[in-house]
Amino acid sequence: MQNMRLHCWKIEKRKCKTLNKSNKMLKTASFMTVATLLAKMCGMARDMIIASFYSLGSENVAFSTAARIPTLLFDVVIGGVISATFIPVFNSVLECRSKDEAMDFANKFITMITLITVCLSIAGYAFSDTLVYILGPGLNPDTHNLARELSNIMFPMIIFTGLAFSFVGILQSFGEFNIPAIISLVSNLAIILYFAIFKNRFGIHGLAVTMLVAWSLQMLIQVPSLRKLGFRYKPSLKLNDPNIKHALVLAVPMLVSTWVQPLYTIVNTRLASGLNGGGAIVALDLANKLYIMIVGIFSFVVTNLIFPKLSKANSLNNNSEVKGLIVTSLKAISIIIFPLMAGFIILARPITVIIYEHGIFDKSATSLTSMALMCYSFGMIGMAANEILSKSLFSMQDSKTPMFTALSSMVINIVLAYSLSHFLGVGGLALASACGSTANAILNYIFVKKKFGRLFEKEDFISLSKTLLSALIMSGIVFVLYVFLQNNVEDGFLGNLIIGASCAVVGIISYFAFSYILGVVEIKQLTDDFLKK
Repeated sequence: MQNMRLHCWKIEKRKCKTLNKSNKMLKTASFMTVATLLAKMCGMARDMIIASFYSLGSENVAFSTAARIPTLLFDVVIGGVISATFIPVFNSVLECRSKDEAMDFANKFITMITLITVCLSIAGYAFSDTLVYILGPGLNPDTHNLARELSNIMFPMIIFTGLAFSFVGILQSFGEFNIPAIISLVSNLAIILYFAIFKNRFGIHGLAVTMLVAWSLQMLIQVPSLRKLGFRYKPSLKLNDPNIKHALVLAVPMLVSTWVQPLYTIVNTRLASGLNGGGAIVALDLANKLYIMIVGIFSFVVTNLIFPKLSKANSLNNNSEVKGLIVTSLKAISIIIFPLMAGFIILARPITVIIYEHGIFDKSATSLTSMALMCYSFGMIGMAANEILSKSLFSMQDSKTPMFTALSSMVINIVLAYSLSHFLGVGGLALASACGSTANAILNYIFVKKKFGRLFEKEDFISLSKTLLSALIMSGIVFVLYVFLQNNVEDGFLGNLIIGASCAVVGIISYFAFSYILGVVEIKQLTDDFLKK
């Protein structure tokens, strides 16, 4: 009798632990979603303010070109290596050895990253003129010189980015997701605060300095949390350390795979510099930021939440948990992204008017930006799925497969960019990127499937089909309503706000209704829970 009571007590204890763990994950996911949403909204507000002051003019063209150079240098030389190689190795050392050895590895890794980023900043400053020409060969001499000056101000961003990414890796490995989730929010708020206080008093050079300060804040706000975890930075550079060697072995093919997005940007910016007097650079940039913001809100939360868990599950050879995490993540992303993708394709123009058409940002700028936004949106589901699939492969410490798939999609993107830009202009460049992202996701899915066999069961395919069908029905309803309102509502901010809000409300209601009728399990459960409450 006593043994039975003890057994029941142990079962209840395990249930409580599981429930507490689930509640903690739910709270973390909720906070990350809210924080990411706020960060993206502030990022959108930041872009709105900059666009209202500078539109697609030469100063904004120079600033957009200059701001890309430090980030491109960082992406090409280091890219996603920090998070994708640091986290698996750090978790492996933490789980299989000790916390002290993991912290020692972190010190050596951060020292190495700091030296690399300092050298990159110096090299960028020395070759800034050449780098501006590579990125914007079609810029006129005045815009070129201004871009060079601004890039020289912003090169130290590379150092702060390297340190911030390293700190994020440590915090997430210990289950601290909240602070990393707000770093973008802090930097975006810093730029908004600059405009609120100084407006345009210090011109475009003042904005460049503010960008540098904002990036430094991403690193600094993580320091208190690191200290709480017991991390104390002690400079140490030992490239022959086994853990550093292991990270470097993983880094090389992974680095090549991260060249895809920077090369997309380089090719697109070069081609855009010769379109619309260089204004296509800013149009692409504004549309791309809005597009990434929407995809990023959800894919960021999902991938950052599951990546450390995938790494731990892989280190314990728990293939069933890994597979379950991948499938659940892909289904969750599909439920959200399918309707968003359809909405942005149909409503690209009113969205652009509402967000950007303020100040000196006129209708011609809106036309160019909305075209880019619509064409980018075709790649939403590909980009979101690819985030999950590529992170899944990296968590398995397989960086060669993402390298191959990324290079293949890069070739597709570049060929399409040169082909489509001749016929569709800025829209062709955006559409090429969308096709590249989709191709990358498809290839990664094929290789993940090879590793696990069948990923989706019959029920999963049925659920995904119902989700897609619901989104297609919603698209038809929203498109008809959009055409009707466009013909009966006056153009302008208020008119487009009415069109956008009406289509959004009808779209959400119809999507949930048809998902419920068709029996999409997740939507049905969510709706039933809501109705009960």
